[in-house]
Amino acid sequence: MSSNKRRKLEEGQEAPKSALSALSARRQLAASAVLREASPPVEDSPKARVGNQFSVLQRVAQADRGSPKSPSTPKSAAGRKDNTSKRSTERGAATPESGTSTPKLVPYSSFRPNKQNYRRHKDGHYELRLSDSERFIVLGSFGIKVRSGEVAVLGATLTASDTIHWIQAPHCQALPVIRTSEKTRLELHNDKADKPLSCLAALSPLYQRIWHEHDSNSEEAFSLAEDTFRILCTSEDAPKRSIIQELNSPPEWNKAISDIAGSIKPDQRSQISALVCGPKGAGKSTFSKLLTNRLLTTATQSGPGVAVIDLDPGQPEYAPAGTVSLVHITKPNLGAPFCHPSLHQAGHAVLRSHTLASVSPAMSPSLYIQCAIDLHETYRRTLRNCPLIINTPGWILGTGLDLLVELVSKMIPLQVVYMSDEGPVDVVDALRSATRNELLTLPSQPTEFTTRTGSQLRAMQSISYFHLADASGAGNPAVLSWNPKPLSAVQPWQVRYDSKKQGIRGILSYDYQSPPELFRAAIDGMVVAVVEIEDRAAFRDIISGYGTTSSQQPASAAQTSSDEAEADSVEACAAATAGELKIIRSPEGLPMVSNTNDATLDPRYSRAVGLALVRGVDTAHKTLQLISPIAETQVRSARAQGHDLVLVHGKFDAPTWAYAEDFFFRRARGNLKEGRDDFDVTYEGAVEEDANSTAQDHVEDVQDVPAVPWLEILHGHQKRPVGSGVWRVRRDLGRNTD
Repeated sequence: MSSNKRRKLEEGQEAPKSALSALSARRQLAASAVLREASPPVEDSPKARVGNQFSVLQRVAQADRGSPKSPSTPKSAAGRKDNTSKRSTERGAATPESGTSTPKLVPYSSFRPNKQNYRRHKDGHYELRLSDSERFIVLGSFGIKVRSGEVAVLGATLTASDTIHWIQAPHCQALPVIRTSEKTRLELHNDKADKPLSCLAALSPLYQRIWHEHDSNSEEAFSLAEDTFRILCTSEDAPKRSIIQELNSPPEWNKAISDIAGSIKPDQRSQISALVCGPKGAGKSTFSKLLTNRLLTTATQSGPGVAVIDLDPGQPEYAPAGTVSLVHITKPNLGAPFCHPSLHQAGHAVLRSHTLASVSPAMSPSLYIQCAIDLHETYRRTLRNCPLIINTPGWILGTGLDLLVELVSKMIPLQVVYMSDEGPVDVVDALRSATRNELLTLPSQPTEFTTRTGSQLRAMQSISYFHLADASGAGNPAVLSWNPKPLSAVQPWQVRYDSKKQGIRGILSYDYQSPPELFRAAIDGMVVAVVEIEDRAAFRDIISGYGTTSSQQPASAAQTSSDEAEADSVEACAAATAGELKIIRSPEGLPMVSNTNDATLDPRYSRAVGLALVRGVDTAHKTLQLISPIAETQVRSARAQGHDLVLVHGKFDAPTWAYAEDFFFRRARGNLKEGRDDFDVTYEGAVEEDANSTAQDHVEDVQDVPAVPWLEILHGHQKRPVGSGVWRVRRDLGRNTD
């Protein structure tokens, strides 16, 4: 059939299309009709169009850009120009030739640095002189020293002093807005860490392109090569393909924070206690941080700091994931959680911590309540003169609501802040009935975009925690440093587990009890918690579940064919009858704490020291290889007091980031040697970038990567099912290519 005949047939019938595309096309057609009414009429052109004249999709396309075959008159060109200008005011400046649009210019700062207000000193810091009240945002890692006036950032009010307040502002999270008063003079200092947090970009793609990047084409690239920050005046100053968000608090938040901070009395400071709760992503951690910084820097605050009970094991602020803790804050918190992973540093100290061995309290709700009550009792004994802020997880339905009601009933805070004004109604009613004092409902924090998921933020916090360098000999404890090498290059702890002077009492499993023959595989390469046993009463619930007959032993232990394992089982059963802890040995000799009734340690007689990564099990020397940033002084102090150490294994996130560190490190080092640009990788769950601007992930470039357990390098579509790639919408919908 010739193209002429096919055109005649197409004029009498409509091209098939889905209902969804037709509905979208009608809406676009109605919008374009409104634009055509406001523009001059277009003169009739010769009827020489190709394709289906009655196709709704083609009519929309022709209304937007005109017919490609028809000559344009001056009036029609002017009409299209007017329509383009109207659309460009909302979506950016349109380019008729290419059909693309440039991003809209977004202002971030109320001023632009110049020679009069911004100058660089010889020692590398910058001085900023502002005569009026200004606001601006800074990307990167830097320090602020206020010389005169006042500076407000993240709820804290910084006054003139010689103190440098260090701020970490990566654009993977909302950037804090810095506001100044009139006649303010301040200094901006570069990060002085020998090995800053940005060095972890060579170990994980999660840390890539989140800090200030130097533009090699810029005229200032040579002079700014040492800078670790940059003032963002407009969106043009931001890194390419980055999403910049400002951390703004709603007016309702500001009023609530002012009311709570204003209720402080010098003689009755213990009356401040607030429990923050709400759904996921509502801004509970952000509100708690703003309130903490306000209490620390308020004019009436002259005490020893602020106490924070962090009960969110999935997104903790001051401790690693899977733990709940009581923290004493003495300086404003001006960074993301993965920027201050140390449990003891200048500005905050974790006084007591407990492990849940899970990122959610759902694994053991009773243990969660016991840990929370013990932390609150510790606060009443040690920090009762400090204001108290309690941060909770975003589990508000079902059992989560029951946990919140029980926490409110037992802790009796003066303010219960619920971070949502949209309900659910039954949740608000239950909290109101349990609250004895005041219940505040605030709007949730508006968030439009996110470049990191919750699991990725936990992975970033774990990477930062395990790569934290030893600060025992550091000259400036306020500035942290990180180890830029993979964990495989870090010398591990050698812990004896089967000798008279063994370093641990045993290994305890929460939730799931692995058989002895599979226990080594269950803990190898996983994260465990190091728990200090302050009193043997911590094992009371575990020992109470033991039986006096061998029938109550685990089925896997009864089926062990080894004679030594059977002898250990009989001896452990006899010890259990005497009220002692029962230890079962695996075929490798690993000491397994028998936990037949899935009990947990009593938090009143135990505390978490930190986390450790099991690098391997040396069966020849009967030692465990552990990697942990726990200081040696903490271990020696526990042993000097006669306390035992127990490793707790549970449902921590698998450290998949640690398995691939060698690959990324060797690849980054290879790129530096060959002088190539930064490589790009596709990380599961990350925000997808433009396909045209994303570099190809050439895995074959790294051929010298040694064999790493649990890591497999796939080439091309190897071991990938058909259709597993990213499906993209075609951009020529509704067009006829004849």
